[in-house]
Amino acid sequence: MSSSTNPPPQASTNSTMSGNNSNNQHSPSKYHALIIDSGAIIKQTSLSSFNTNSLLTSAQHFVTVPAVLAEIRDPKSRKHLEEFQLRLESLHDTKLETRTPSQAAMAAMSEFARKTGDYSQLSGVDLQVLALLWDLEVEAANLYNDGRLDHVRKEPKRVLGVNVKALNGDGKRDVVRRER
Repeated sequence: MSSSTNPPPQASTNSTMSGNNSNNQHSPSKYHALIIDSGAIIKQTSLSSFNTNSLLTSAQHFVTVPAVLAEIRDPKSRKHLEEFQLRLESLHDTKLETRTPSQAAMAAMSEFARKTGDYSQLSGVDLQVLALLWDLEVEAANLYNDGRLDHVRKEPKRVLGVNVKALNGDGKRDVVRRER
């Protein structure tokens, strides 16, 4: 996710992310990069196994924010993180990269979260993770999409309300959603 010469760091782009790493003896990765949040470490997600369902085999690059690492405090989770990092080095000959998101990305994600009404529910670390994703999308767009971010929503799609209509003929309710 971090190199300016690597394929774009988008979870949704598969065609440019199947590159072969000479150090990777497993099948090509599904994604170029993944952002690691503390939940995956604390919940003991299959980061460290070599099976095909593992996040470790899903990407070539792994990035997080320093605050995520600071959240990993209990011994079991710290051990899981260490095992992940060791396997990451052995499989991809790389390390978990830590990056601090830009102020512009923090501002953009904070504003978007305010518009969706999610801002009060997000922690500072959550906003940093979202901002890091934004920074990586901007980098990828500049490298591979002529700077265009037309695949990224600028305004939230909001459900303003849900109206339940009367039961219809099959005994089910019709639900009408009004979108902004």
